[in-house]
Amino acid sequence: MKSTVKWITRTAILLALSVLFQSLRVLIPVMPANVSQFVVGSLVNLCLILAAIITGIRGGLVVAVIAPVIAYLQGFTPVPVLVVPIALGNLVLVIVVALLHKRSNLLAFAAGAVLKFFALYLGVVKIVVPFFLPANAPEQMKTVLSVQFSWPQLITAAIGGILALIILPVLKKAIEDL
Repeated sequence: MKSTVKWITRTAILLALSVLFQSLRVLIPVMPANVSQFVVGSLVNLCLILAAIITGIRGGLVVAVIAPVIAYLQGFTPVPVLVVPIALGNLVLVIVVALLHKRSNLLAFAAGAVLKFFALYLGVVKIVVPFFLPANAPEQMKTVLSVQFSWPQLITAAIGGILALIILPVLKKAIEDL
């Protein structure tokens, strides 16, 4: 199989998995929002990390940008202006992992998680919430967004990295056997 076809196939599979994981909120509607954030966020971060390693920066960027757009279209992102900082946070994770994983997966995943957290915190809590939310946005929405895009982002990215540490050896062997 040509390398371009492999790249497209792998990128498409990881994007599809990201969308499927985001859809768990609909498929399991009884899941509380705070639990949903940790489950879904961790699984989407896993897909971003896998995309960065398996398909490289380009494939990871595809997943990083399209996933938050689809989340908005599914109604999981309350205002469209949030798509940009979420995509940027995803891009930070993908780029850091893609650049560092050959040196050390642990270093790549830890640095990626911390930098994604900072990107989202800065982008959402310090820029979008105070300056770009509609003037009539309820205070509760501002509070919820400020919490959702702070420390939980570090936790979900770290869990995604831990899951990747578990899955990658098996996945790499399966890919080599193809």
